[in-house]
Amino acid sequence: MRPNRMSPVLEDSLRRLERVMAISPVPNFGTGFSVANFETVLTELSTILGAYNTSIAATDRLGAQLREKEKQARDFRERLLTAIAFVYGKDTDEYVAAGGIRKSERKRPRPRNVSSATGSENVM
Repeated sequence: MRPNRMSPVLEDSLRRLERVMAISPVPNFGTGFSVANFETVLTELSTILGAYNTSIAATDRLGAQLREKEKQARDFRERLLTAIAFVYGKDTDEYVAAGGIRKSERKRPRPRNVSSATGSENVM
């Protein structure tokens, strides 16, 4: 699960807004550059941040559901092939059609060559 995103810019800006609001009278610097406009920008930023964090939570929930369904599908897939092997056998066309490999066509594991050399035999 991913953590929610924090915005240091929003936190610092809110502190700055509080400090500017403490000035009496509240300064107005002209068109489009006022304390009210700054408040609007911060409100929009806060709204977008909230929506972003909500989306992350929803995506995480969907991701968890997806992983669970994949696990169920893998289990069902394995059980289905096992059931087909039980009914038809592992060396049949039905088993191959379902995605299995014929028992007679499987590679047999080869024994590993284990060196029986002792330490004294390896000395030159």
